[in-house]
Amino acid sequence: AGSFALLGSVVRRDAGVVRRLRRAGAVVLGKANMDEWANFRSFSGGGWSARGGKGRNPYVLSATPCGSSTGSAIAAAASMAAVTLGTETDGSILCPASLNSVVGIKPTVGLTSRAGVIPITPRQDTIGLV
Repeated sequence: AGSFALLGSVVRRDAGVVRRLRRAGAVVLGKANMDEWANFRSFSGGGWSARGGKGRNPYVLSATPCGSSTGSAIAAAASMAAVTLGTETDGSILCPASLNSVVGIKPTVGLTSRAGVIPITPRQDTIGLV
């Protein structure tokens, strides 16, 4: 969640979506910076977390990269990965994708596993592609 409050915490297992991707042969390259607490605590115009600092739009460094899944969108835009995952509540995939010039896909809530995700609300949160 990009917060110092979780520094040192160790998850017991991969998130459900990550577990399924690994089983299918996907190679996980790493984790990207996300807006702290999924942009719920943002105060810098989006793309900031205490752990990772301010994300920067790779095309226009002074432009906002937007919110929650900003690191995923930046990584895709900078060609660091062909496909990235993000979480969406209300614009958390779509806004960063749009502002970083990549495609974002928000699946219908319930179509992807949210196991291992820190949600804002179970009625809206879903994992998608950036």
